[in-house]
Amino acid sequence: MKDPIEVHQAVYYGKISLECARALRTSLVTVHSNVSKKLPRDIREQCLREVFGEIKPFAKQLGIKLSLENLSYTSTGFGKNVEQLEEVLGVIDPKGEMGFTFDLCHALETKEVDNLLDAYCKRVCNVHMANKAHQPFTKETPELTAFLTRLHDYGYEGPITLELEHKISMEEIAKSKAFFEGLLKKF
Repeated sequence: MKDPIEVHQAVYYGKISLECARALRTSLVTVHSNVSKKLPRDIREQCLREVFGEIKPFAKQLGIKLSLENLSYTSTGFGKNVEQLEEVLGVIDPKGEMGFTFDLCHALETKEVDNLLDAYCKRVCNVHMANKAHQPFTKETPELTAFLTRLHDYGYEGPITLELEHKISMEEIAKSKAFFEGLLKKF
């Protein structure tokens, strides 16, 4: 949202997404802060309160948990680092009930992997896995090994989703999937 007038549209699309999630019988939906980093803090907070004031009860009614995702360095949204995410969560989730979707690609690009893990390790309930620019990992890297080791050490047992750039071929996706199936057996 770049303007408070867009709140109703954000709520509309949020509710449609939640209805789709219910139809797919999923219990978790990843959300973004959906608010522009260019807005002044008071307007950001107003927009967040209004959107999530409607989205959260609707998700609860449907039995779906919401999980806030960290954003990429190219995003125009607010929520790339711990400071920004804390501001967002302070408005939309002061009781700490929402989960956290850790997007490794975004964290690698913003150089926030360790900070985000330190802050949200207990809230991680979903992981989006990709190398920088949503490219597949084709071999083990020090950053990947460190990340998976820390996830394991924190006791994470939730979903890990390959989230790859849309131009990646089916062959590359299959190779990435096979790579992760083998790698994750180490943890």
